[in-house]
Amino acid sequence: MAIKMLTNEENAFFCEQLAMILEAGVPIADGIEVLSEDAGDKRFKEISDTLVKLMNEDMTIFDAMDKSGLFPEYAVKMVKIGSLTGRLEDALNGLADYYAKRAELRQTVKSSVAHPLMLLAMMTVVIVVMVIKIIPMFRDIFFQFDDSAAAAVEGSITFAYNIGLGVMITLAAVLVITLVTALLMKIPSARKGLKSFASNFILTRNLSETMAMADVTNAISMMASCGISPEQSLEMVQGLTVNKAVQKRVKECEKLVLDGEYFADAIAKSKLLPSIYAHSLKVAYKSGSFDSAWQKIGERFTQECDRKIYGAVSFIEPVIIGILAVIIGSVLLAVMLPMTDIITTIG
Repeated sequence: MAIKMLTNEENAFFCEQLAMILEAGVPIADGIEVLSEDAGDKRFKEISDTLVKLMNEDMTIFDAMDKSGLFPEYAVKMVKIGSLTGRLEDALNGLADYYAKRAELRQTVKSSVAHPLMLLAMMTVVIVVMVIKIIPMFRDIFFQFDDSAAAAVEGSITFAYNIGLGVMITLAAVLVITLVTALLMKIPSARKGLKSFASNFILTRNLSETMAMADVTNAISMMASCGISPEQSLEMVQGLTVNKAVQKRVKECEKLVLDGEYFADAIAKSKLLPSIYAHSLKVAYKSGSFDSAWQKIGERFTQECDRKIYGAVSFIEPVIIGILAVIIGSVLLAVMLPMTDIITTIG
């Protein structure tokens, strides 16, 4: 039976353990073997055993992580960058923090969305009952009156039925799309496709780009502190994100650097970073403090990313509740209209 990909919590824990191994001066392969022997959790032991087996075939840690299929692509690429730059411990500590935050965020999203979705499901059931049972029953009752009363409510009954049917189909479609999306997010290839879609969808485009820039700037920051050349840094970060807009700017910046353009000027011309950051990097490169400048830029993009994500999450619940309120009002109005018509006719 295949082992499932690590969750955010498991990624955070595993990266933290590997960082502690390196901090203790233990070779990574030996450390993972020790983790496998001491692991009390069956799943954690299976993961460690898989990595040990692959590394015994003369694979590097990042190749073993990639080959196992247990780790997210971002984790694999960051570990590769950390290994090649001699900053593996820093990369692992960074990944532990990154996935711990993502785990916390995921829990916040689930808490914010679960309650409205439950209400949505309950409302769907109510609407289905109304469309299938209640409105037809109203039709039969109203049509027992004289012909003039029946004629007066016929249009309202039809309108109520159409409104209920439209709402029912819409709610059912929303629930199905939500369920399918949740299932697809568990499949690596499908998850990558959904992220690519999010990078182009008008409602998530800006957030996707900010998340991509946070990943890219943090990776460049790590490489800048290790003295990696700009062209190498840009080449290595291209695979960190599926956001096409960011990928395009990174490639354009790399092209300018390879053509002999000064790195800070290439960043400005390619619009890889906002002009204020490009200017600060230009000053930093002249003063020799470019590594700290990149670190601050990475931190700012990360903070901006977190701010936008939590802002979006806090926006979800009231929006869903507001939509439900409109739906409830529409349905009640549709049901009350025939009653109003019949009362008017009788009066």
